[in-house]
Amino acid sequence: MRSKRVRPFTFQTKANMTTQIESETEYPFTAQQLKALTEPQRQAIDAVAEYLTGSTITTNQTDEEITGTFNLLKPCKGCVPSEEAGEDLLNAIRKKFGAVYQVGMELAEGELKQRNYTHFKFCMVVDPSYEDTTHIAMVDYDKPICYLHEWTKAWHLGFQTLGDLADAVLVVKKNLVEKVAKPIEIFVIMDGGLIHEIVDLPDNINVTVIDYDTEGVEKERLEISPVDGKLCTINKW
Repeated sequence: MRSKRVRPFTFQTKANMTTQIESETEYPFTAQQLKALTEPQRQAIDAVAEYLTGSTITTNQTDEEITGTFNLLKPCKGCVPSEEAGEDLLNAIRKKFGAVYQVGMELAEGELKQRNYTHFKFCMVVDPSYEDTTHIAMVDYDKPICYLHEWTKAWHLGFQTLGDLADAVLVVKKNLVEKVAKPIEIFVIMDGGLIHEIVDLPDNINVTVIDYDTEGVEKERLEISPVDGKLCTINKW
């Protein structure tokens, strides 16, 4: 659940309060918010802007221009802001979710490739709905693996600030990177014989060798097999 920022209360004149409220309502995404972003947040926001418009945000853009770029992602009562619905509402919803999930996926791909992970091929599947829940799944194009599955109603996907939007994208990126980079453990079950070496084992894979040939083995070396609960010896690679 995304945390909601609460501004400290300050006394203002009625005129100033009215002007501020009108300004915030008209332009929910501002140059001040852009300036306050951390470097990772700025990278995420630039990636979202490029996804939506084909170009990144520049520092000299006005609040109006910045809000125009991210207008699809502002909080609204409907699935998307009315001015963004177009002729195909489902496609607009798909684009809205893609601004968070596809961008997060592409950022994750970039980091994983920099870290020399190549055993994955992301494929994003979106099942959009304007009446109920929209589902997003990140699966592998070549393997029966689901890296991520989330769902929410389209009218719940909206952001108060650029920072909130950036953080949502970065969470998707983080979850995907962790899922791919998490070590895979393989159990090699033996009943007699010895394994002296496992050659060229990938860095992200742990191998647990389970040997049920326990005759003559010191009592201190015996363990319970995590596969079937029998006595065995276990070696990890």
